[in-house]
Amino acid sequence: MYRYEGVIPLSNAVGAELILGTGALDLWVADVQDVYPAIMDVARCFKTTVVTTSDSARLPGAEHYAYDYRHSNIGDTEKLARKIVTRAIESFADRRDVAVSIPQYEVTADIGFTAENVGAQFDDFQKLYEVLKNGRILGIVNMVGCSNPRVVYEKATLDVADVLLENNVLILTNGCASFPLLKLGYCSKEGAERCGKSLKEFVQEYDVPPVWHVGECIDNTRSSGIFGGVAAKAGQAIKDMPYAFASPEWSNEKGLDASLAFRLFGIDSYHCVEPPVQGSTAVEKFLKEDTKDLLGAVMMVNVNGRELGEKIVADMKEARKKLGWG
Repeated sequence: MYRYEGVIPLSNAVGAELILGTGALDLWVADVQDVYPAIMDVARCFKTTVVTTSDSARLPGAEHYAYDYRHSNIGDTEKLARKIVTRAIESFADRRDVAVSIPQYEVTADIGFTAENVGAQFDDFQKLYEVLKNGRILGIVNMVGCSNPRVVYEKATLDVADVLLENNVLILTNGCASFPLLKLGYCSKEGAERCGKSLKEFVQEYDVPPVWHVGECIDNTRSSGIFGGVAAKAGQAIKDMPYAFASPEWSNEKGLDASLAFRLFGIDSYHCVEPPVQGSTAVEKFLKEDTKDLLGAVMMVNVNGRELGEKIVADMKEARKKLGWG
């Protein structure tokens, strides 16, 4: 949806079953990640055809049109796409008796933020650095990660975001965590009403939303590019800036990898769900605490989203104090 017009996002991974439950989908395609087995049970109820394309993420009963994991058949992309579209047409004809119920709710959002266009809008990051230093923006958070079926759906993400915006923290987001922010208007210019006074004035002055949507979960590099661009203007290392990585509802290995990627910059990570490493106390202690000397960053977990948001704000204020920014 970030590269082509007219593509409307409907849900993150955990909410996919809700979309199937509308009865509106003739065909559902599963790629390499975030594929849940229960999809097949819901699809059968609505006669929806399910197609998988990855050998590592096959679903029992789904039709499989595979990409070889070595991409030896990448030249067949158009042929595979046409085959999938043909199956969707056939499925449409077979589903004429299925009731469709689509909720009458739509929201607009501003999307497509990248390091390149942010740099262009803010004078090669100079203006963004200036508002960060003078305190109009307290700090910048990259808020990402999965939705987790072990906690209340999307609540932790919203709780953390509310605290951050109230305290004038600018949010970058991508992937599954972006969907509650998209759905409830945080990624639109009207989201300024959720902000503290100085952040509200900033986003209204530059005609941007308070939450910048940078893409899918593989687009974290766009956030790191923005972090790096502002830090360079400040003449500071990324690790010393008032930055944070927040993944409130993470649920898989990929989420753990993303947090470590930002901790390699020296940026602390914050979560509302414990990491899936409780099998070893030594590993858990190393992952959370012992990386302070090695990476200059630690992992913090608090199941209360608002309290976690307050911790991020407090740590940003401490970082600002060390920079002499007040």
